[in-house]
Amino acid sequence: MAPIFFNGDALLVTTHGPGNLHLYTYGDVPERKKVGAYYGSVHTPRSGVSNFIITYSYHHIKYAFYWDGEGKAECHVRWNSNPKTYPVAGKGWSQSSWVKMGDTEVSVLDVSPSYFSGASNAGNKVTCYLLPETLPS
Repeated sequence: MAPIFFNGDALLVTTHGPGNLHLYTYGDVPERKKVGAYYGSVHTPRSGVSNFIITYSYHHIKYAFYWDGEGKAECHVRWNSNPKTYPVAGKGWSQSSWVKMGDTEVSVLDVSPSYFSGASNAGNKVTCYLLPETLPS
C-alpha cells in the first residue's frame, strides 16, 4: 500500500452534523528547523455532511485528531489508489485517531497531557481545512 501523505494523498475526514475537528501536529522533521508542536480545531456549523482535509506539514510528521460532533466521522486515506476508510476514534485526546507520515494505516492513540508540554494553541490555524459544500467544476 502507498504511504499516507505521499503521491498527493492526504487525510480526508467526512463528518456528520455540526462540531469541531481537533488536530495536534508534532514530531519535528529531523532535517528542518524545530518549530514545536501545535494543536487547534476547525468548526463546521453544517447539519449535514462536511469534508475536511488534513494535509502534510513540512515541519511535523505525527498527526492526532478527533471529532467532537454528535454525528459520526470517518477518515479516508489513499482515495487516489487503494482507498481505505477508518472510523475517527474517540471524542477527546485520550482516544484519538493517529497517523505518522509514511504509515499505511490510521491507528488509535492516547494523547496524554504530557504530549502538550510546550505545544502552542494555534486556534483554527492548523493544517486542517473545511472544504466547501460544492466544489467548482
